[in-house]
Formats: sequence, C-alpha cells, structure tokens
Amino acid sequence: MKPRFIQHVASTFGLAVVQQIVGLGRQVLIAALFGLSREYDQYLVVYSVATITVFGLQMVFDTVALSRLVRIRNNEGDSAFWRSSNRLFLQAVVGGMLFAVIMYVVVRVLLPVIAAGFSHTERESLKHLALYFMPWIVVIVPYYAASVHLKALWRFHWVFGAEIVAIVVSAVALWFWHDSIESLPLVFGLGYLAAFVILFLCRGVHRSSAEIRPEGLLRGMANQHMANQVGSAGALVDRYFQSYLQSGGISALGYAGLIVNNLSSLLTFREIYVVPLSVEAGRNERLERMLQGVVLISIPCVFFVAEFANPIVTVLFQRGNFTAEAAALAGTVLQITAISLAISSILAPLERLFQILDRIAYSYIRYLVSLIGTAIFQYLLVFRFGWGVYGVAWAGLANSAVVTLVVIGLVRRCGVAINWRPVFANALFAAALAGVAAAISWPLIAGFSAVVALALGGVVFGLIVGMGYFLARARLRLIIG
Repeated sequence: MKPRFIQHVASTFGLAVVQQIVGLGRQVLIAALFGLSREYDQYLVVYSVATITVFGLQMVFDTVALSRLVRIRNNEGDSAFWRSSNRLFLQAVVGGMLFAVIMYVVVRVLLPVIAAGFSHTERESLKHLALYFMPWIVVIVPYYAASVHLKALWRFHWVFGAEIVAIVVSAVALWFWHDSIESLPLVFGLGYLAAFVILFLCRGVHRSSAEIRPEGLLRGMANQHMANQVGSAGALVDRYFQSYLQSGGISALGYAGLIVNNLSSLLTFREIYVVPLSVEAGRNERLERMLQGVVLISIPCVFFVAEFANPIVTVLFQRGNFTAEAAALAGTVLQITAISLAISSILAPLERLFQILDRIAYSYIRYLVSLIGTAIFQYLLVFRFGWGVYGVAWAGLANSAVVTLVVIGLVRRCGVAINWRPVFANALFAAALAGVAAAISWPLIAGFSAVVALALGGVVFGLIVGMGYFLARARLRLIIG
C-alpha cells in the first residue's frame, strides 16, 4: 500500500499542479473580462447556492462513495464493485436533472437571505442567471459518478486529465463568447461535458452478474449530503453579510478564495488519501504521518502567500477590467485568507474520517459549530466593528480555527488516537524556517515591479526553505517511511 500510495501521490500531484496552472489561466481571463463588478458578484452568489445544492456533492462522492466502493471491491470482488458503480452512475444521471431544477427553485426561495443587500433589479438578475447554471448541473453529477469509479481503481490520472480538458475547453469557449455574465456558467458546463465524455469512455460499460444486494451506498451518501446542508446554512449566513458589502467586495473575496482553494486542493493532494485511510490496518499511523507532511508543506505556503499576496494578485489578475485598485483590495484579502491554508490542510483528512468511519452524526456537529461561529464572527466583525470585506475574511479564518479544534476532539471520540507532539514539532520547525525565509527575501524585492519581486523573492524564499528541508532530510525520511 505504501509504495503504491506514494507513487500515485507523486504522479497525481504533478497533474494537479498542471491543472491549477491551467485553472489560474482561465481565472486570469475571467478577471480581465469581469473584474471586481456587481455582475461578477451576482455570479458568485448563484454559484454559492449551486455549491450548496449540487457542487458540494463532489465531497460526498469522494468520501462516502469512494470509500464504500473501495471496500466493496476489496471485500466482494470486481463483479460486486461494478454492480454498485453502475447503479450509482444511473442514479447520478437522473439526479443531475433533478438537482438542476432543485437548484433553480432554491435560488428563488433564498433570495431574501443571500441577496438581502441587493436591489430589486439585481435580485431579478439573479433569478435569470440561475437558469444558465442548469445545463452545467445536469452534466456535473454523472461526471462525479464516473470520476469516483476511476478513483476507486487508482486511475487518478484520467480524472485529473479530464479536469484539465474541462478547464481548457471552457476557457477557449469563454474567449470567443463573453458578451455577458450568463456565458460563464454555460462555458463551464460545456467544459465538463467534454470531460464527462472522456471519463465515460475510460470507464466503459460493464454488465455485472453479481447479486443485487443493498449495500447502503445511496443511503450513506444521502445522509452525508443532508449533513452538508446543515453546514450550508453557514454559507447562507455568510452570503447574507456579504450582500451588504460594497460593489466588488464579494468578487474580491472570490478571487482571493480562488487562489487559496487552488493551493489547498494541492496541499491535500485532492483527497487521494481517502483511499488508503479507508483501509483500517495502520490507519492511525498513516494519518499521523500525513498530518506531519501537510504542515511541513502548508506552513511555508502560508508565509509565502501572505508575504507576496499583492504581487501575486497583480501579476495574475491586474489587466483589462481588473484595475490596480481592485488588485490592492484583493491582495489584502488574500493576505488574511492565506492563513487558512494551514488550517484546511489539517482539517481535510480529519473530517473525512467521519464519512469513512460512518460517523455522519459528527458531521452534523461540525457543521452546526461552523454555522454558529459564522453568525457570531460575521456579526461582530462586519456589522458591529464595520470592517467590511476584511471583516468577512477575518471572520472566516476565526471560524475555521474553532471548527478545527472541535473536529480534533470528535476524531478522538471516533477512537482514532493521534500523537500530536511530532505534528506540532514539525509545524514549529516549518514556521521558523519560513519566517527566516520571509525576513531575508522581503528586503531584497523592495522597489521592484510585481513580476520581478515575485520571481526574485520566490526564488530566494524557495531556496532557503529547500535548503532547510535538505538539512533536515532525516526528519523527512521518517515521515515518508
């Protein structure tokens, strides 16, 4: 298991890097076309509802469905695996059409909450924009089912390759068709349609003769999705406060979140760890080593992104309708949200254990804590202290820290004992090394343009961190094993 896992991490990480680079290229195009505008704010509001109702299903597929399919294949053989996967795929095809309708209805119902600070005209635009998300949703749900089938067979390369195709196709379509914001969800749907065709051809069609036995896969996924809806209430509260921000405020949070989320997905290896953690033997030891590894990677990333936030945003987005003022606002927001990279890297494998161990009730507790924290922190920092967009960013960071502490306690109640001493020791080592790298690199870039500052500072920062890890290679060998 260990050599195979390391091999797949190395190869899929390379593809994930390519995917994130291509994805950032597409986002550069989006930023140049729409900038920090009320139009893009509206897109992000509808997108958040689509994430709550549909796009959040990806996590359900990648945890509940993936871990269950892996166990079925290991315990009952390929025939039972194909039977379960085929049933899941057919349910996903029907579910895509149902969820498209549900999403549109939910947008209309939730308008008084998610668009409380919008005008009547802007709310009507949200209803109209939601219609253009429906083709995307019809495609995305069976796409999730096809991808989870291939992941269970360790064929991650096809999944990452298909996602790259989705990004490229949507970017090319957007280049030629960008008259209005409505084109954005349509080109995304077109990209995922191309990716779905690739995955379906790779997956193939295989009829199974295994007995039809209810393994509870759909029920487990439904329970987890319902738990996610409790967490979604926190996102709705978040959108309520964001709707009162100045025009472009939601967009600034979106661009900063995009950078952080892309890096976070790399640092968590796109949840490839779900497969090895689904195997009970040696689970605690594997989880502990994963946590040590992610803090050694994520903490230097936090320091780097926080230090070079403004040059990063300027180089990536400042062109077309994305002005220098927009870059300054988004850069400051990115400095704040960068800290969440370390938090999300630790939180991701821990909370996935709830689905792997069928402790869905703990997911409800996790989401309930997030809901309460969102309401409290947003109210204090946005309404009471009047920090605006910066208050939203700080509130999200504080809430994530509280949720992580709660999840750590719940994981222990699951019977998973983690020795946190080496994790904290590696975290302090990484922080000290990254702090030195930041202190040395920052004075060297003063007065340079954003491109030169990012290139020069990045090289110096990377060399110092790399040298420190090279000198501590014995520590790294213990983690890799």
